[in-house]
Amino acid sequence: MSAIKQIFAKTASLNGAQKRLGHYLQTDSSALLLSNVSDLAQAVGVSKSTVVRFAKSLGYKGFPHFRREIQKEMRRKLRVASRMEETFAELGNDENIFARLIKRDIVLLQETLQAASSPDFQKAVEIIWRAQRVFIIGLNASMALAYLLHFRLVRVKKEVHWIFLTGGTSLLEQLAFMERRDVLIAIDFVNVPREVQTALHHAKKVGAPVLGITDFPSSAIAKAANVCLFAKRGLHTTVNSLTPAFSLVNALAIAVAWTKKADSIKALNDLDKLLEGYGT
Repeated sequence: MSAIKQIFAKTASLNGAQKRLGHYLQTDSSALLLSNVSDLAQAVGVSKSTVVRFAKSLGYKGFPHFRREIQKEMRRKLRVASRMEETFAELGNDENIFARLIKRDIVLLQETLQAASSPDFQKAVEIIWRAQRVFIIGLNASMALAYLLHFRLVRVKKEVHWIFLTGGTSLLEQLAFMERRDVLIAIDFVNVPREVQTALHHAKKVGAPVLGITDFPSSAIAKAANVCLFAKRGLHTTVNSLTPAFSLVNALAIAVAWTKKADSIKALNDLDKLLEGYGT
């Protein structure tokens, strides 16, 4: 039996802290790609000894052995083709794919709302509004999320730099403008690209706060962020949903505008006049 299937089979018979750990790994087995015993214990809110006992209860010599087996399995399952195959398998012979996937999105939206931290959301809004400039980076599928946030913030006259050209020295040339009074918003999920990690490192170096948007505390973005907002996307072994992340980004942009309502409305009125002048 695979390591991930063992987690699902064993968790039902466990109690207390070990059961909580099992449920966490059922939802985010990819946490073990990056986490050591301390990271995992802190993320779940259990002791390090609980993590070790959990690994041994599954028949492994210890946590390192358990982690290696999970890593082998997860790397196979995170391949693009494997994730699509798993999604097809979950859909089965259901011809109403649209309804099935929309219902999944609704569940993920509810989970995102239930897990949301209102204080962290408010901190994120304040960081963005007070920042001199906003730098946003999100690559691959997350590029669409980064663009939406850029689009919304520019309309209320925030100075925003959308980092999407990263070839050659382009990434470094854009990061060179970042200062302590700015903010970096990093958006990505499992397997955070090297370019995003470079941006995170540079923000820390210059003392600029980092706002992360990701799915789990095990993400490299969550670990680097001063404030992090989480959007549920479903299991990493399937083709994930971006719907909750789009809702989160949209809510964040509107909340930033709401913070200074009069200034935001004036900026949008100025834009309306400009658009009317060009007949668009």
